[in-house]
Amino acid sequence: MNAFDGLPGGNGGPPITLISIERKSYYLYDGEEHIDQLLLADGDFPTPVRCVHFESVIALRLMLGEDINLTSYWGIHPQIVDRLRADDQLLEIDSPQG
Repeated sequence: MNAFDGLPGGNGGPPITLISIERKSYYLYDGEEHIDQLLLADGDFPTPVRCVHFESVIALRLMLGEDINLTSYWGIHPQIVDRLRADDQLLEIDSPQG
């Protein structure tokens, strides 16, 4: 079970999930098998890409547990997220934890 299954796009939803901290830093939480295509401007990957926004790392840890370490995840450049947003390929969700 994915920790985000209760959120929009959950329960077998988008295979790619990004985590956003303060809407400034982005990390690939789920869907690593698609990262190469996601990074390409004209890549072929499943859409939409789910992006769950957290106000802070503390809010992230409230939802996913104290053991989550963002250095274990691929960082995604904000301009890639901007491109996904501009191309209407991003499903943005505010975390219930903030």
